[in-house]
Amino acid sequence: MEYKDLLYEKEGHVATVTFNRPDRLNALSQDMMESTALVCEEINSDEDVRVAVVTGAGRAFCAGLDLKETSLASGNTRWLEIKPQYTEVNKIFDCDKPTIAAINGVAVGGGFVMALECDIRIASDRASMSTIYSKIGMPAVDAIGDLLPRAVGLSKALEMLYTSDMMDAEECARIGLVSRVVAHDDLMDEVYKLADKIASRPPVAIRLTKNVVMAPVRQSYAETMPLHSFASAMNHKVANHDVEEGMRAFHEKRDPTFKGLLKEEGSQES
Repeated sequence: MEYKDLLYEKEGHVATVTFNRPDRLNALSQDMMESTALVCEEINSDEDVRVAVVTGAGRAFCAGLDLKETSLASGNTRWLEIKPQYTEVNKIFDCDKPTIAAINGVAVGGGFVMALECDIRIASDRASMSTIYSKIGMPAVDAIGDLLPRAVGLSKALEMLYTSDMMDAEECARIGLVSRVVAHDDLMDEVYKLADKIASRPPVAIRLTKNVVMAPVRQSYAETMPLHSFASAMNHKVANHDVEEGMRAFHEKRDPTFKGLLKEEGSQES
């Protein structure tokens, strides 16, 4: 089966999912989101697949939602947030086979979440990552509020969410966000070496192990999804001007100026 904006290949017991919009730094189109959901279903149902590798074409892993295709400032086009449980961006997390993110370049926003959803993350020395949301006027969405603290701890997760600073690969390794950093040209060789090793282990036992470890994580994850949706909806309701400012600043390549809650017309300071 062919997928839009995504490549899918199998070799032996290892499947490779490649986000394939290199001209847009693999930014998430709706076609890519839908293809990701479908390919994860294929991986789950294919007994020959024992491990899935997720990576990006070109010089990026995934640059998050394509802001030229979808406006975050318009609530009715923020299609990532309208479902209370799993959305297309979350399907990697729902895969019942071991998953490895080969982070070959920038991973931000929804792309950063997709890396977090993988069981293991290995980064190229050219990789860089950011939550990005606060820089574009958004609260924590896409279940990052549940996944990130599990990866790096509560304090560091909140620092990353509050600041949205970009972190290089070495910093990501230092805080435990990735398992290790390898030379860019060696990334896929190292990832496939690990994938083949995992694939050589008993597949039923490995899947059961993942189920044991992930069961409480998935329960928590599902419970927090409505909170992410509420945060997005409330932000649009009371601070959409900050989302619009974040979008303008992003396209104009400048720092945004956020205003927070605005006084209603006719109100006076006490």
